[in-house]
Amino acid sequence: MMNKVVLLSEIRKEKTNNINRLLGYNKVESEREQEDNKRSYVNFEKKFDSLKNKNCFSDLKNNQTKYEKKLNTIIERVFSVKNKMPLIGFINSVYNDELSEDVKIKYVKNNQTSNLKNSIYNMRILAEDDYRKFEYEIKFETVDDQNIAIIISKIDYENNSVNIINLNQKKKEYDNDNMDTLNKELNENCNRVLIMFNSNIEVPDTFEFKEELEGENIEYKVNVMKSWKYDFKQLFEKNLYLLFPMKVLDLRKRLLTISQDVISEQLVKDEIVRFFKDMDRYLIKIKDENLISEKDINEYKLIAIDLLTYFIKEKNNNFVHIKTDIEATLKHLVV
Repeated sequence: MMNKVVLLSEIRKEKTNNINRLLGYNKVESEREQEDNKRSYVNFEKKFDSLKNKNCFSDLKNNQTKYEKKLNTIIERVFSVKNKMPLIGFINSVYNDELSEDVKIKYVKNNQTSNLKNSIYNMRILAEDDYRKFEYEIKFETVDDQNIAIIISKIDYENNSVNIINLNQKKKEYDNDNMDTLNKELNENCNRVLIMFNSNIEVPDTFEFKEELEGENIEYKVNVMKSWKYDFKQLFEKNLYLLFPMKVLDLRKRLLTISQDVISEQLVKDEIVRFFKDMDRYLIKIKDENLISEKDINEYKLIAIDLLTYFIKEKNNNFVHIKTDIEATLKHLVV
């Protein structure tokens, strides 16, 4: 009996040692994984440094190239379709704001008002109902066409008496070196989302950073949505069909993977037709739910075609010898 007790004691001791070694190993592995993640996301942090408030008033307008301006103009159309239902569905899905179809929507684009000429935002969307007031500030990250993204900052005026944000006053405060106070006020009401549409770098699910403001460490968290993880069906189910035209970036990636040495013109055209048929299938489903019209469907397809044409004609020479065939294919996609 004594031997059995000793044996059981030794077994328990060995199990305890094994568990401790395993926990120690897991801790080391966890720390190592965290360090690897930090290194992987360094490029992301550098590329999207504008997420940090210290660059809040960088001069967007003067920093754009002609190519970037043209791309931004096309992307603006995604958010500016006259029918507001896709936008309402998008906002409700991203922010869970439960905006109704009766909500008042107002668009302010960067080229429409002097108030935004020095702003980081390409456009602002103001939403107001009987009880709530929101502002969604949208910035297009298009300098690097390998890493295109949209950053959306939400400001909730539910508890504020001011309806529309006074950018001139903010600019004045900035010029008077009151940036820290301003940033703190913005952060209290600001909720940011970043939507990545393509990437050649590691992209985190959330982007977190700290900044010292007035002697305090303020923590920021930006949710990251990776568009390539959602097909048309998933975007449709999540009411994110506003982003349908941006899926052209997935198509572009597929086209670029086709061998350039033995390129098949028919294969390229088949890929394009398949993409637009797939998008059209879900646009028709949305139309059947009385959320969009036939005119909206054509507008979505035109935006997608303009995006694809932009990348094929202006940003990529891999298809130079079949551009005419591609353009001919695209012409038949819109009634």
